[in-house]
Amino acid sequence: MVDCARGHTAYGDIMIRALSSLLLLCSAMLVGCSEGVDNERVRIDVIEDRPRPFNVSASPLPLASAYLRAATAQGLVTFDEKGRVAPGLANRWIVTDDGLSYIFRLNKTRWNDGRELTAQEVAGLLNARIRAIGKGQLGPELGIIDRVVAMTGKVVEIRLKAPMPYLLELLALPEFGLLNKGVGSGPMQAKKFGRAMQLRRNEVDAEGAAVLGGATVTLRRGEASLVLARYVLGQSDIVEGGRFESFPLLEAAKIRADQIRFDAVPGLFGLQVVQSSSFLAEKANREAVAMAIDRPKLLTAFDIVAWRETVTLVPESLPNRTSVARPEWAKPAMDARRAIAAATVANWKRANGDIRRLRVALPRGYGSRIFFARLRADLASIGVDVERVTIDRPHDLRLIDRTAEQSSPAWYLDQLSCKFASICNARTDELVAQARSTSDSVMRAQLLEQAEAELQSTVSFIPIANPLRWSVIRPGLLGHVANGRGWHLLQYLGRDPT
Repeated sequence: MVDCARGHTAYGDIMIRALSSLLLLCSAMLVGCSEGVDNERVRIDVIEDRPRPFNVSASPLPLASAYLRAATAQGLVTFDEKGRVAPGLANRWIVTDDGLSYIFRLNKTRWNDGRELTAQEVAGLLNARIRAIGKGQLGPELGIIDRVVAMTGKVVEIRLKAPMPYLLELLALPEFGLLNKGVGSGPMQAKKFGRAMQLRRNEVDAEGAAVLGGATVTLRRGEASLVLARYVLGQSDIVEGGRFESFPLLEAAKIRADQIRFDAVPGLFGLQVVQSSSFLAEKANREAVAMAIDRPKLLTAFDIVAWRETVTLVPESLPNRTSVARPEWAKPAMDARRAIAAATVANWKRANGDIRRLRVALPRGYGSRIFFARLRADLASIGVDVERVTIDRPHDLRLIDRTAEQSSPAWYLDQLSCKFASICNARTDELVAQARSTSDSVMRAQLLEQAEAELQSTVSFIPIANPLRWSVIRPGLLGHVANGRGWHLLQYLGRDPT
């Protein structure tokens, strides 16, 4: 505990010196900056650990590119400023009584180059996106889509093999924004990637091109220290993409608490077992690791009220989750957990000898150092030694920090399926597949309950907390609303939500 605190202070000193130097360098070139914000000229910076050029066709989409695609390439539906599903290319839709068909009526819309959009184009492009995205972690869910067809010039139908209660949430993701020959359909338009995007009006000029409004949103990306330095110096109005590893920089940059906004997002934040070493191959030892972690104390090291511990795979607050019992290892009090875990480790050592130091893969950043210092102290208390490595190095445990793209329990189980995890539960995958293929909603819930209980008993993933997502907002900025998805789409920024 003392070592952890000392390390925390040392890291804070390093951060303050690094940011102070950067701020002094920048301020030498800055004539002056204002505390206010111009809602007609909004500037947004997105934190990316290793910034890459904008690429709206990348898979998976880097965060800044996802913001760009969502702004310039609409899907059938989108999210509003509160994270709710809202009209996109389609102004309304219906679902058939059997849940096997979603029918969308399209707005009269033009591509950004002036060509009028047709249902045939939308159906073809959407089929192509489903095939492309289906190769990744959304594949199991997208496999339930039979095909997309154009019914008339302005009506598109999505036909399903089984009901998909959460289809609209998927279609609203940036990945489903449609591009035709590299051209989107708004709601914003940019002549150059990230350069002064403008909101399209519902009108065209004499040549059929979209008429743009005067307000602009400029999108940039960079590493956390640079992005926060630009914000402090008045060179940006919003910082997006904040995660736990960059959170300590806010204190170093002296960002006021009233400018920090947290999104209460569900998802996975915990340690995934990726190498079944002789020690971790035994379930009892994986449980010992889970029991040793003092979650409240670990989270308290960051002093974030919005960050809450968890011990279940699927959030207990998820409305569509049935009542799955907490894992057995989580039931004793913390001191009792530690005692049980220490005894398990001691017994294993007597029978097998010393435990090879476990390698934990964490992202770069000062928050990761604080996290690891706490984790190392917790595991040392039961006789397990760990070392920190980067994600590209061989490792035994990997930190998963992922926000949920769906409100279904199936999303969480998909992330840890045998298709993507080296240690998994094949029975879980079978139950999830059965749940997807049934048209009976009660049966679906029961199968997902069984699947969650099966996977939870495997202890291949050790839950720690909900994902942490934060933004920095300059006072006076309009259109930025904290929501349960952690998305703040560019088309709403600078606009009065009323």
